[in-house]
Amino acid sequence: MIDVIVAVADPVAAIGLQTILDGAPDVRHILSVDSRDGVREAVERHRPHLLLLDVAYRRQDPALVPGIARDWPGTRVLVYVDHSADECGIREMMALGGRAKLSPEAMSKLDDCCLMSLKQQAMGCVGKGSTPEMVLEAVRTVARGEIAAAPWLSSVVSTLQEQGGASGKPISARELDVLGLLAEGLSNKQIARQLDIREQTVKNHVTRLMEKLGVSSRLKVGLLAARHRLRVVEDV
Repeated sequence: MIDVIVAVADPVAAIGLQTILDGAPDVRHILSVDSRDGVREAVERHRPHLLLLDVAYRRQDPALVPGIARDWPGTRVLVYVDHSADECGIREMMALGGRAKLSPEAMSKLDDCCLMSLKQQAMGCVGKGSTPEMVLEAVRTVARGEIAAAPWLSSVVSTLQEQGGASGKPISARELDVLGLLAEGLSNKQIARQLDIREQTVKNHVTRLMEKLGVSSRLKVGLLAARHRLRVVEDV
């Protein structure tokens, strides 16, 4: 029997996940936690085989998942992300006509839900809109000690480990910084001020991003970044 704690902020999603777990003969939902602050206490008290954790809690507390892996190694973490696999920003960025490539440094700064979760020692992720079968398969996979993630993620991990490979110049870490701020709607002057660089340097970055992403205007670069909800972490 796989004992599971559900720690998901959205009460509707939490009830749906609980219902899915309760319907499986080999899974036991033992508790639901509706706040980040209660996660560690619940894990310490109940020592579940698996914690189904809201990605929002991981973002709010970057030490949460590594801490659970360190202090309670018998509890594996499966992250509940806030988008479906088809809506994943990093997947779309890598699939833009084969043009958009990310340098290893840029990839390490991109706060993609599943990628960052795995880097923080989670064992997998499952997205909103997943069918009951998909949720249960992810739970069982993680409970076996295996990684539960979309197949395309292996290519992302490979990119992090490689320094070359595909033809064409990849998006650099600094260009990714600019891209993330464009997604927030900042002007070139505001970006220059925030990154402490010259405005002309920002313009140069934007021009190179247009070429690498295959779009014809600064506006389209910003819209593309906003559409994929790019998140950039400041320190890696």
